[in-house]
Amino acid sequence: MDLERLFIQNLKKWRKIIGLSQKKLAEKCNVAHAYIRQIECGNRYPSFALIGKISDALEIEPYQLFYDETTKSGKLAQEKRNKEIQIKLIKKISLDIQTAFDEIM
Repeated sequence: MDLERLFIQNLKKWRKIIGLSQKKLAEKCNVAHAYIRQIECGNRYPSFALIGKISDALEIEPYQLFYDETTKSGKLAQEKRNKEIQIKLIKKISLDIQTAFDEIM
């Protein structure tokens, strides 16, 4: 898979996972909404500086925008990331439950 297509695929994937629209991502990166749209359509390609801003906005490392998760090592990395997300969610839910319990008691 070529890097440009891999970048676009990962950008869309991570943006959707984080729950950002193209417009919100553009705002976080301080660029025009149309520019993000053009990147995702493959008509424009971001600078290294913008790739850094995008990865910061998505709360991921820049390499993850170029990482091919279809490889064996990619699948292992994705499983690790999924575990990290599960742990964060469990901690958040536990805190919410404890807060609700404290309010009731």
